[in-house]
Amino acid sequence: MPMYSHSRLSVYETCPRQFRFQYVDKVAVPEVESVEMFLGSRVHAALEDLYDRVRQGKVPALDDVLAGFRRDWVKEWTPDIQISREDMTAEDYLALGGSQLTTYDERYRPFDQERTVAVERRVSFPLDETRKIWMQGYVDRLSVTREGLWQIHDYKTGRWLPSQADLDRDRQLALYQIGVQRQFPRQARDVELVWHYLAHDLEMRSRREPEALRELETRTLALIDRIQADTAFPLLEGPHCARCPYQSLCPAWSHLFTQEALPEAERPLEDGAALVDRLAALRARRREVKAEIGQAEADLIAYARAAGVEAVFGTTHRASIAILRTLSLPKPGDPRRAEMEAILRAGGRWEEVAELNIRAVGKKLAGGDWPADLIGALDPFQDREETARISLRRRQDPEDS
Repeated sequence: MPMYSHSRLSVYETCPRQFRFQYVDKVAVPEVESVEMFLGSRVHAALEDLYDRVRQGKVPALDDVLAGFRRDWVKEWTPDIQISREDMTAEDYLALGGSQLTTYDERYRPFDQERTVAVERRVSFPLDETRKIWMQGYVDRLSVTREGLWQIHDYKTGRWLPSQADLDRDRQLALYQIGVQRQFPRQARDVELVWHYLAHDLEMRSRREPEALRELETRTLALIDRIQADTAFPLLEGPHCARCPYQSLCPAWSHLFTQEALPEAERPLEDGAALVDRLAALRARRREVKAEIGQAEADLIAYARAAGVEAVFGTTHRASIAILRTLSLPKPGDPRRAEMEAILRAGGRWEEVAELNIRAVGKKLAGGDWPADLIGALDPFQDREETARISLRRRQDPEDS
């Protein structure tokens, strides 16, 4: 039975190739856990334990919550957990988690704002019963207020803060709402989605109408259909590549691992590396030469104008300089445009160049078949531009010609 989740769908949206490695080919790779992921897991575990005890009528003291958090941290910590920020240590992240739990405790103690129904509640439901396509997920906390409002809570320990519009489009908790309402059809008629951004001591909320949930089901099923029909699973590069555990298998990154397996002194000599370095050097030279060519052309045009000639001879080549004169008239958005249109209307020539076709006006002016007074009235609107074009050919001796 195909079972999908928000996180699985997100992997496909981020990079179909990673989805194939992870869920189709099921490639086994060493798990890489960042300290941010570890922090989130430990804070979630502390809040899960807190609300489990609250449900039993035993509200723990803050010191007990923090002590349990530290014990869990020390027990689960391994040297393999990655810390990418050079200015932070494991102790710093431990203190950060304690701080987040403390501010949360100060806001919600004695935790009686609503009745907790479940923590880490698994929800699952069919998107298409005929094809047996199911969705599943885990709700951080499910609660009911005194007024009978069901709330789906989600805890975030990162510093990124979405906009309200982002939350109103959020797929994850909306899918959880569908699951909760399927499991509790009579009770969970009114549901609110609640996010706790612990790093900011901020709570944000969103609601979904039945029509919005039906549209979400349709969009989600369409995405699953795309996944199931995909045979290519193209790779998509982006910032997520830095965290991808399948880099060594990915065509966009595997050569890097081939290089890094070589002794450092041999890496620049490897065929692929040498070719890339050569191309980069050639393109750098091309940019430099292009700039030099532009300056040489400008100098040659200036020389030809000063000398009053249209061709300049070198020892092996002849350069022909053609001066092109063009007429430029006001374009849409130019304040002079309306004034020019008024003159054309007053002169009875508007119909000939309806909607002020610039090219048509230019032809009329160049042809000289309009009255002189009208051409004179339009003269201030004419910007005359000159451009030069250089043709470079190898010289031929008269005898060869």
